[in-house]
Amino acid sequence: MQYLYKQIILLITLIGIVSAQTIELYGKKLDIHKDEVILEVSGLVCSFCAVGLQGGLSSLKDVDKKKYIDGVFVNVEYQYAVIAEAADKDIDIDKAIELIVKSGYEVKTVFTNRTGEKIETRKIESKKDEK
Repeated sequence: MQYLYKQIILLITLIGIVSAQTIELYGKKLDIHKDEVILEVSGLVCSFCAVGLQGGLSSLKDVDKKKYIDGVFVNVEYQYAVIAEAADKDIDIDKAIELIVKSGYEVKTVFTNRTGEKIETRKIESKKDEK
């Protein structure tokens, strides 16, 4: 029976490794799981910024609100946001970028792993919204 448990744990570990890919932002390694989008966001300076941005991004269509807090995790220290996509759905990345820019931040890079097999990287030429 113990052998069976070890085999199950090994299988779960391998599935986790296969379904996630890794990137590095500012020295921090981040796993991008299937159906996640990571946006490199410049200008986040405090937890209040993170909470506001998190609320805005969670309002996007097709966000999996069961993950993170309402489907979004924002890290001020390493300047990124993770959006969990609902199963078999893709959030509108351009709307996410527009929301971030209108909030006064800059999006530098977008990373997606929609198949769980390959990270796609998109550099963004955006500027902070001029008010």
